[in-house]
Amino acid sequence: MGMCRKLFSLVEVLVGLHQIAGAFYDTTLLMLVQERSSPNSTTTGSREQQQAAISQFYMIYNLLLSLSPLLFTFFLAKLGDQKSRKITIWVPLVGYLVSRSLLLFVILFDLPLQVMFATALLNGLSGGFTAFWPGVMALASDTSSREKRSIRLSRVELTYGLAGMIGSIASGHLFIRLNILHAQGAGLMACSCLFYALSLIYSIFGLKPTQTGAGSYGSPLDQEEQENNVRIPRNTAWNRCQDERSMLLPDQNNARIQGILGGNTSMDKVTLALLFTAGVLYGLGVTGGVDVLSIFVLKDPLNWNAIWVGYGNAMGYAIFLTSFLGVCILSKYLKDTSLIVTGMLSFSIGILIMAFTKWTFLYFIARAVMMFALIPLPTIRSVISKQKEDNSYGKLFAILEILLTLSGVIASIIFLNVYKSTKDWYPSICFSLSSVISCLAIIPMIFVERRLSSFP
Repeated sequence: MGMCRKLFSLVEVLVGLHQIAGAFYDTTLLMLVQERSSPNSTTTGSREQQQAAISQFYMIYNLLLSLSPLLFTFFLAKLGDQKSRKITIWVPLVGYLVSRSLLLFVILFDLPLQVMFATALLNGLSGGFTAFWPGVMALASDTSSREKRSIRLSRVELTYGLAGMIGSIASGHLFIRLNILHAQGAGLMACSCLFYALSLIYSIFGLKPTQTGAGSYGSPLDQEEQENNVRIPRNTAWNRCQDERSMLLPDQNNARIQGILGGNTSMDKVTLALLFTAGVLYGLGVTGGVDVLSIFVLKDPLNWNAIWVGYGNAMGYAIFLTSFLGVCILSKYLKDTSLIVTGMLSFSIGILIMAFTKWTFLYFIARAVMMFALIPLPTIRSVISKQKEDNSYGKLFAILEILLTLSGVIASIIFLNVYKSTKDWYPSICFSLSSVISCLAIIPMIFVERRLSSFP
């Protein structure tokens, strides 16, 4: 009985349900946009018009989805720090369920595709992923001891990727086989709504409430250590499969950590600025390339259907697993900065191969080369966010997520516009640009390594 109660209180279960729902939704939306953007004729010019319409839709959709939650995210994070972490989880989940259910009505009642812009705005105003993910990370931190926190957080992230992979593989087949009222995609979207509803119910009744007011700690072990006058840092790092100390700055540099992050310790401001610069540059390259990639596979030379779109998305989610295993192995031999650079090179080379993709097998080879692409940002977060010692690290997570969201918005606008302008003569130029920007992110990491190595 105790084991069952523990199983149904894990935040990993919530992440899995939510991500499967999201994978179903993403496939349904992409195939619907392709269908609604299809021209009456099959000429080359008509196909190019379809690509332009799809990229225009996603540019506006991603812009609304990314910008609308920014202010409300910080408010939710602050409220979660003061009251309960669950607030930052179930409020965005309500927005997910309500807003994304509207896609089912768009399919069944043949509503205009522009209705999806309203759903993106509604989802964002409830906090969206920008509020949901920091809330999940903060709750996982509250319910784990310091010694086991790095494994717990990497396990949550791994669950996110595996659930997305499973959902993506299933989504293509369900899209074709499950129909409601002879409307293709309606069955898959109904399944998505069901999983969103289950995740909301689980967040309300399954997750353990954690009070995060001043002086209170989320886990019983933390409270016991506090009673023994041992100060436990109240922060979260996206560390991977190793002792947390090895993922931070070297011990001799810890004294330099400065008050820009608050608490009783502080970080070297120049090092912090370099880390943020590297993270933003890498985020620009990755987001821009991936946004174009979802449209690129729908046209010649690949011209994928729903099943292959699902397989492609699943390959993308598999990178969560390969990056996790990569850190487990490489962290024994490489420092944090070397791990970050390895991940950046992995993505840069893979996305450059994608620029020359003309066959489906080459697409999967490029994806395989990107196997360590998810190492950089979590490791950068580990170095930065681990230094927060008070109970306001939820706000720190929100601020970091907001900065990455803003860089993602900029990347989406730039890359989708470049793609529209170059799709007639060189549609893969965006992948080359993504590779260059990702490589530029290595430069500030070189300076970070020099600064960390220069201190005695």
